[in-house]
Amino acid sequence: MNGKSTITLTDDELREIFALFSSPTDYERQQVYDRTETHFCGGEDLSREYTLTQERREFAEDAWRAVSYFLHRRGFRLTKNNEEFDLASSSGYSVQPLE
Repeated sequence: MNGKSTITLTDDELREIFALFSSPTDYERQQVYDRTETHFCGGEDLSREYTLTQERREFAEDAWRAVSYFLHRRGFRLTKNNEEFDLASSSGYSVQPLE
């Protein structure tokens, strides 16, 4: 054991990640957190099948965008060799960094 904490995601967090992944535009991302919108993350049914019809590059970019934005919203920091990376900018969305 390395003494570091692990991350275990809840169903709500998985719904949010899925909603972010399947809503890659800024406009759709904003809808993920609005209960009145069709892209609202709380309405995702995690047991339903999802059909992917994207090129692998596009899939990888959308997945990175979703995960980096999710981590940004949760206040996580990403560092490598003592350099901290901006998860908000890395997500590709037009968002302000959290204070």
